[in-house]
Amino acid sequence: MTQQEILALAMSGATTIVAAMATDAWETVRDHVSAFLHRRGPEPRAAVVARLESSAVQVAQSRDADRARQVVCGQWQLELENFLMAHPEAVEELRAQLDTMRAALPKAQQQWVQNVTANDHATVNALQNGTQNNYYMDSSAPRTHTGTGREERTS
Repeated sequence: MTQQEILALAMSGATTIVAAMATDAWETVRDHVSAFLHRRGPEPRAAVVARLESSAVQVAQSRDADRARQVVCGQWQLELENFLMAHPEAVEELRAQLDTMRAALPKAQQQWVQNVTANDHATVNALQNGTQNNYYMDSSAPRTHTGTGREERTS
């Protein structure tokens, strides 16, 4: 697994953790994350749970919840990056845990945001929910390919 793939997986994990805060899925997600990190790390599970709860409280009590979520997300992304760098054998387990955790999230929380940028006449191919979006630097609108062999132009 490349470093970029680890970074992407860590970001996915962090956003899942933060998305679960203040939802009915929080206990499930918190328990999965704490169990995952405890199994391979030296930190007691109760300490991981306490750090997760502290993050959730920071978000809940913040005057600027969006900013707090960004900060907390960055903290957990870094934590997961470091963990996966030290334990690359845990990558597949984290992927499986994330699938389980995402399934527990309320449907409104199961949204994806994907940012892509094409520079210097490059093309970016982004796949999301079965739709391939091709972004061209020389075009203001993406061309969307739905996998049916046809290409559409969306605005």
